[in-house]
Amino acid sequence: MAFARFFALLAAVALAGSAFTPDAKAQRGDLCPDGYAALTAGEADTAIDAFQACLSDRLYDWPVEAELRARLGAAQLAAGEADAALLTYNQVFALVDGNGGDVDNPLMRRNRAAAYLQLDRHEEALEDIDRALMVTPDDAFAQLLAGSAYLDLKRPEEAVAAFDTALRADPGYVSAWIGRSAAFVELGFDQQAVADGREAVSIAPDDAGALNALCWALVKAGRAADGLTICDAAVEADPGSGPIVHSRAAALEQLGRHQEAAELYARAYELAPDDPEIIADYARVHGR
Repeated sequence: MAFARFFALLAAVALAGSAFTPDAKAQRGDLCPDGYAALTAGEADTAIDAFQACLSDRLYDWPVEAELRARLGAAQLAAGEADAALLTYNQVFALVDGNGGDVDNPLMRRNRAAAYLQLDRHEEALEDIDRALMVTPDDAFAQLLAGSAYLDLKRPEEAVAAFDTALRADPGYVSAWIGRSAAFVELGFDQQAVADGREAVSIAPDDAGALNALCWALVKAGRAADGLTICDAAVEADPGSGPIVHSRAAALEQLGRHQEAAELYARAYELAPDDPEIIADYARVHGR
């Protein structure tokens, strides 16, 4: 995903949302306590095992089963298992549809859209997002997903509009500031990109995505000298991110530190061998 440079996997708890009945929500602690506890703690693999065990343990009324499967899908997304998450969400849709439920529930639609986005199936993601936004047009999370899809589809003007809506709904939404900065970079609006990157860092000064957004905006503005310490901090916060390592490599190259840059381009390629921009820079620098 092009927006992976800025858009980390969203918190599994935010993705899950209770899309079904109040009773299903009320029974969480009783039905699958280990799954919910692991999901809340960000322990995705543990949550997957727990929810799968709970679903295998007994039969449930369909709203409760749908709730548990939605939580399983959120855990799978958080673990980077997008194919499995999409299968799980499609099972939820089939279960709801087969029992006369609301298949246009916005939480269901936006959660499946997140799986589509991880799989680079942007048009299908937008179809689900659009249907969710028909019901909840000011949903900041859904607007964030829309902005991400538009960025990956090289439609930055529409991405800016989606992120604008997300920020009107939630001015403290760091991911939306990061996303709008990325869209401004694509449009060549350097000052606005840097300003949004700075806003993201002011809200979340230790967040690797926010730091990287500002780093990248400064590099793209030709201001690597101003951005290098920010790039350093981003790498320190998340040294295993290929896009973040790539941003620092670009800063070093702009500063004439070519050997260091070449080493980091190679490292970024090791970490993210499917990222088109990383592939291009690695090939350019290393002659491959």
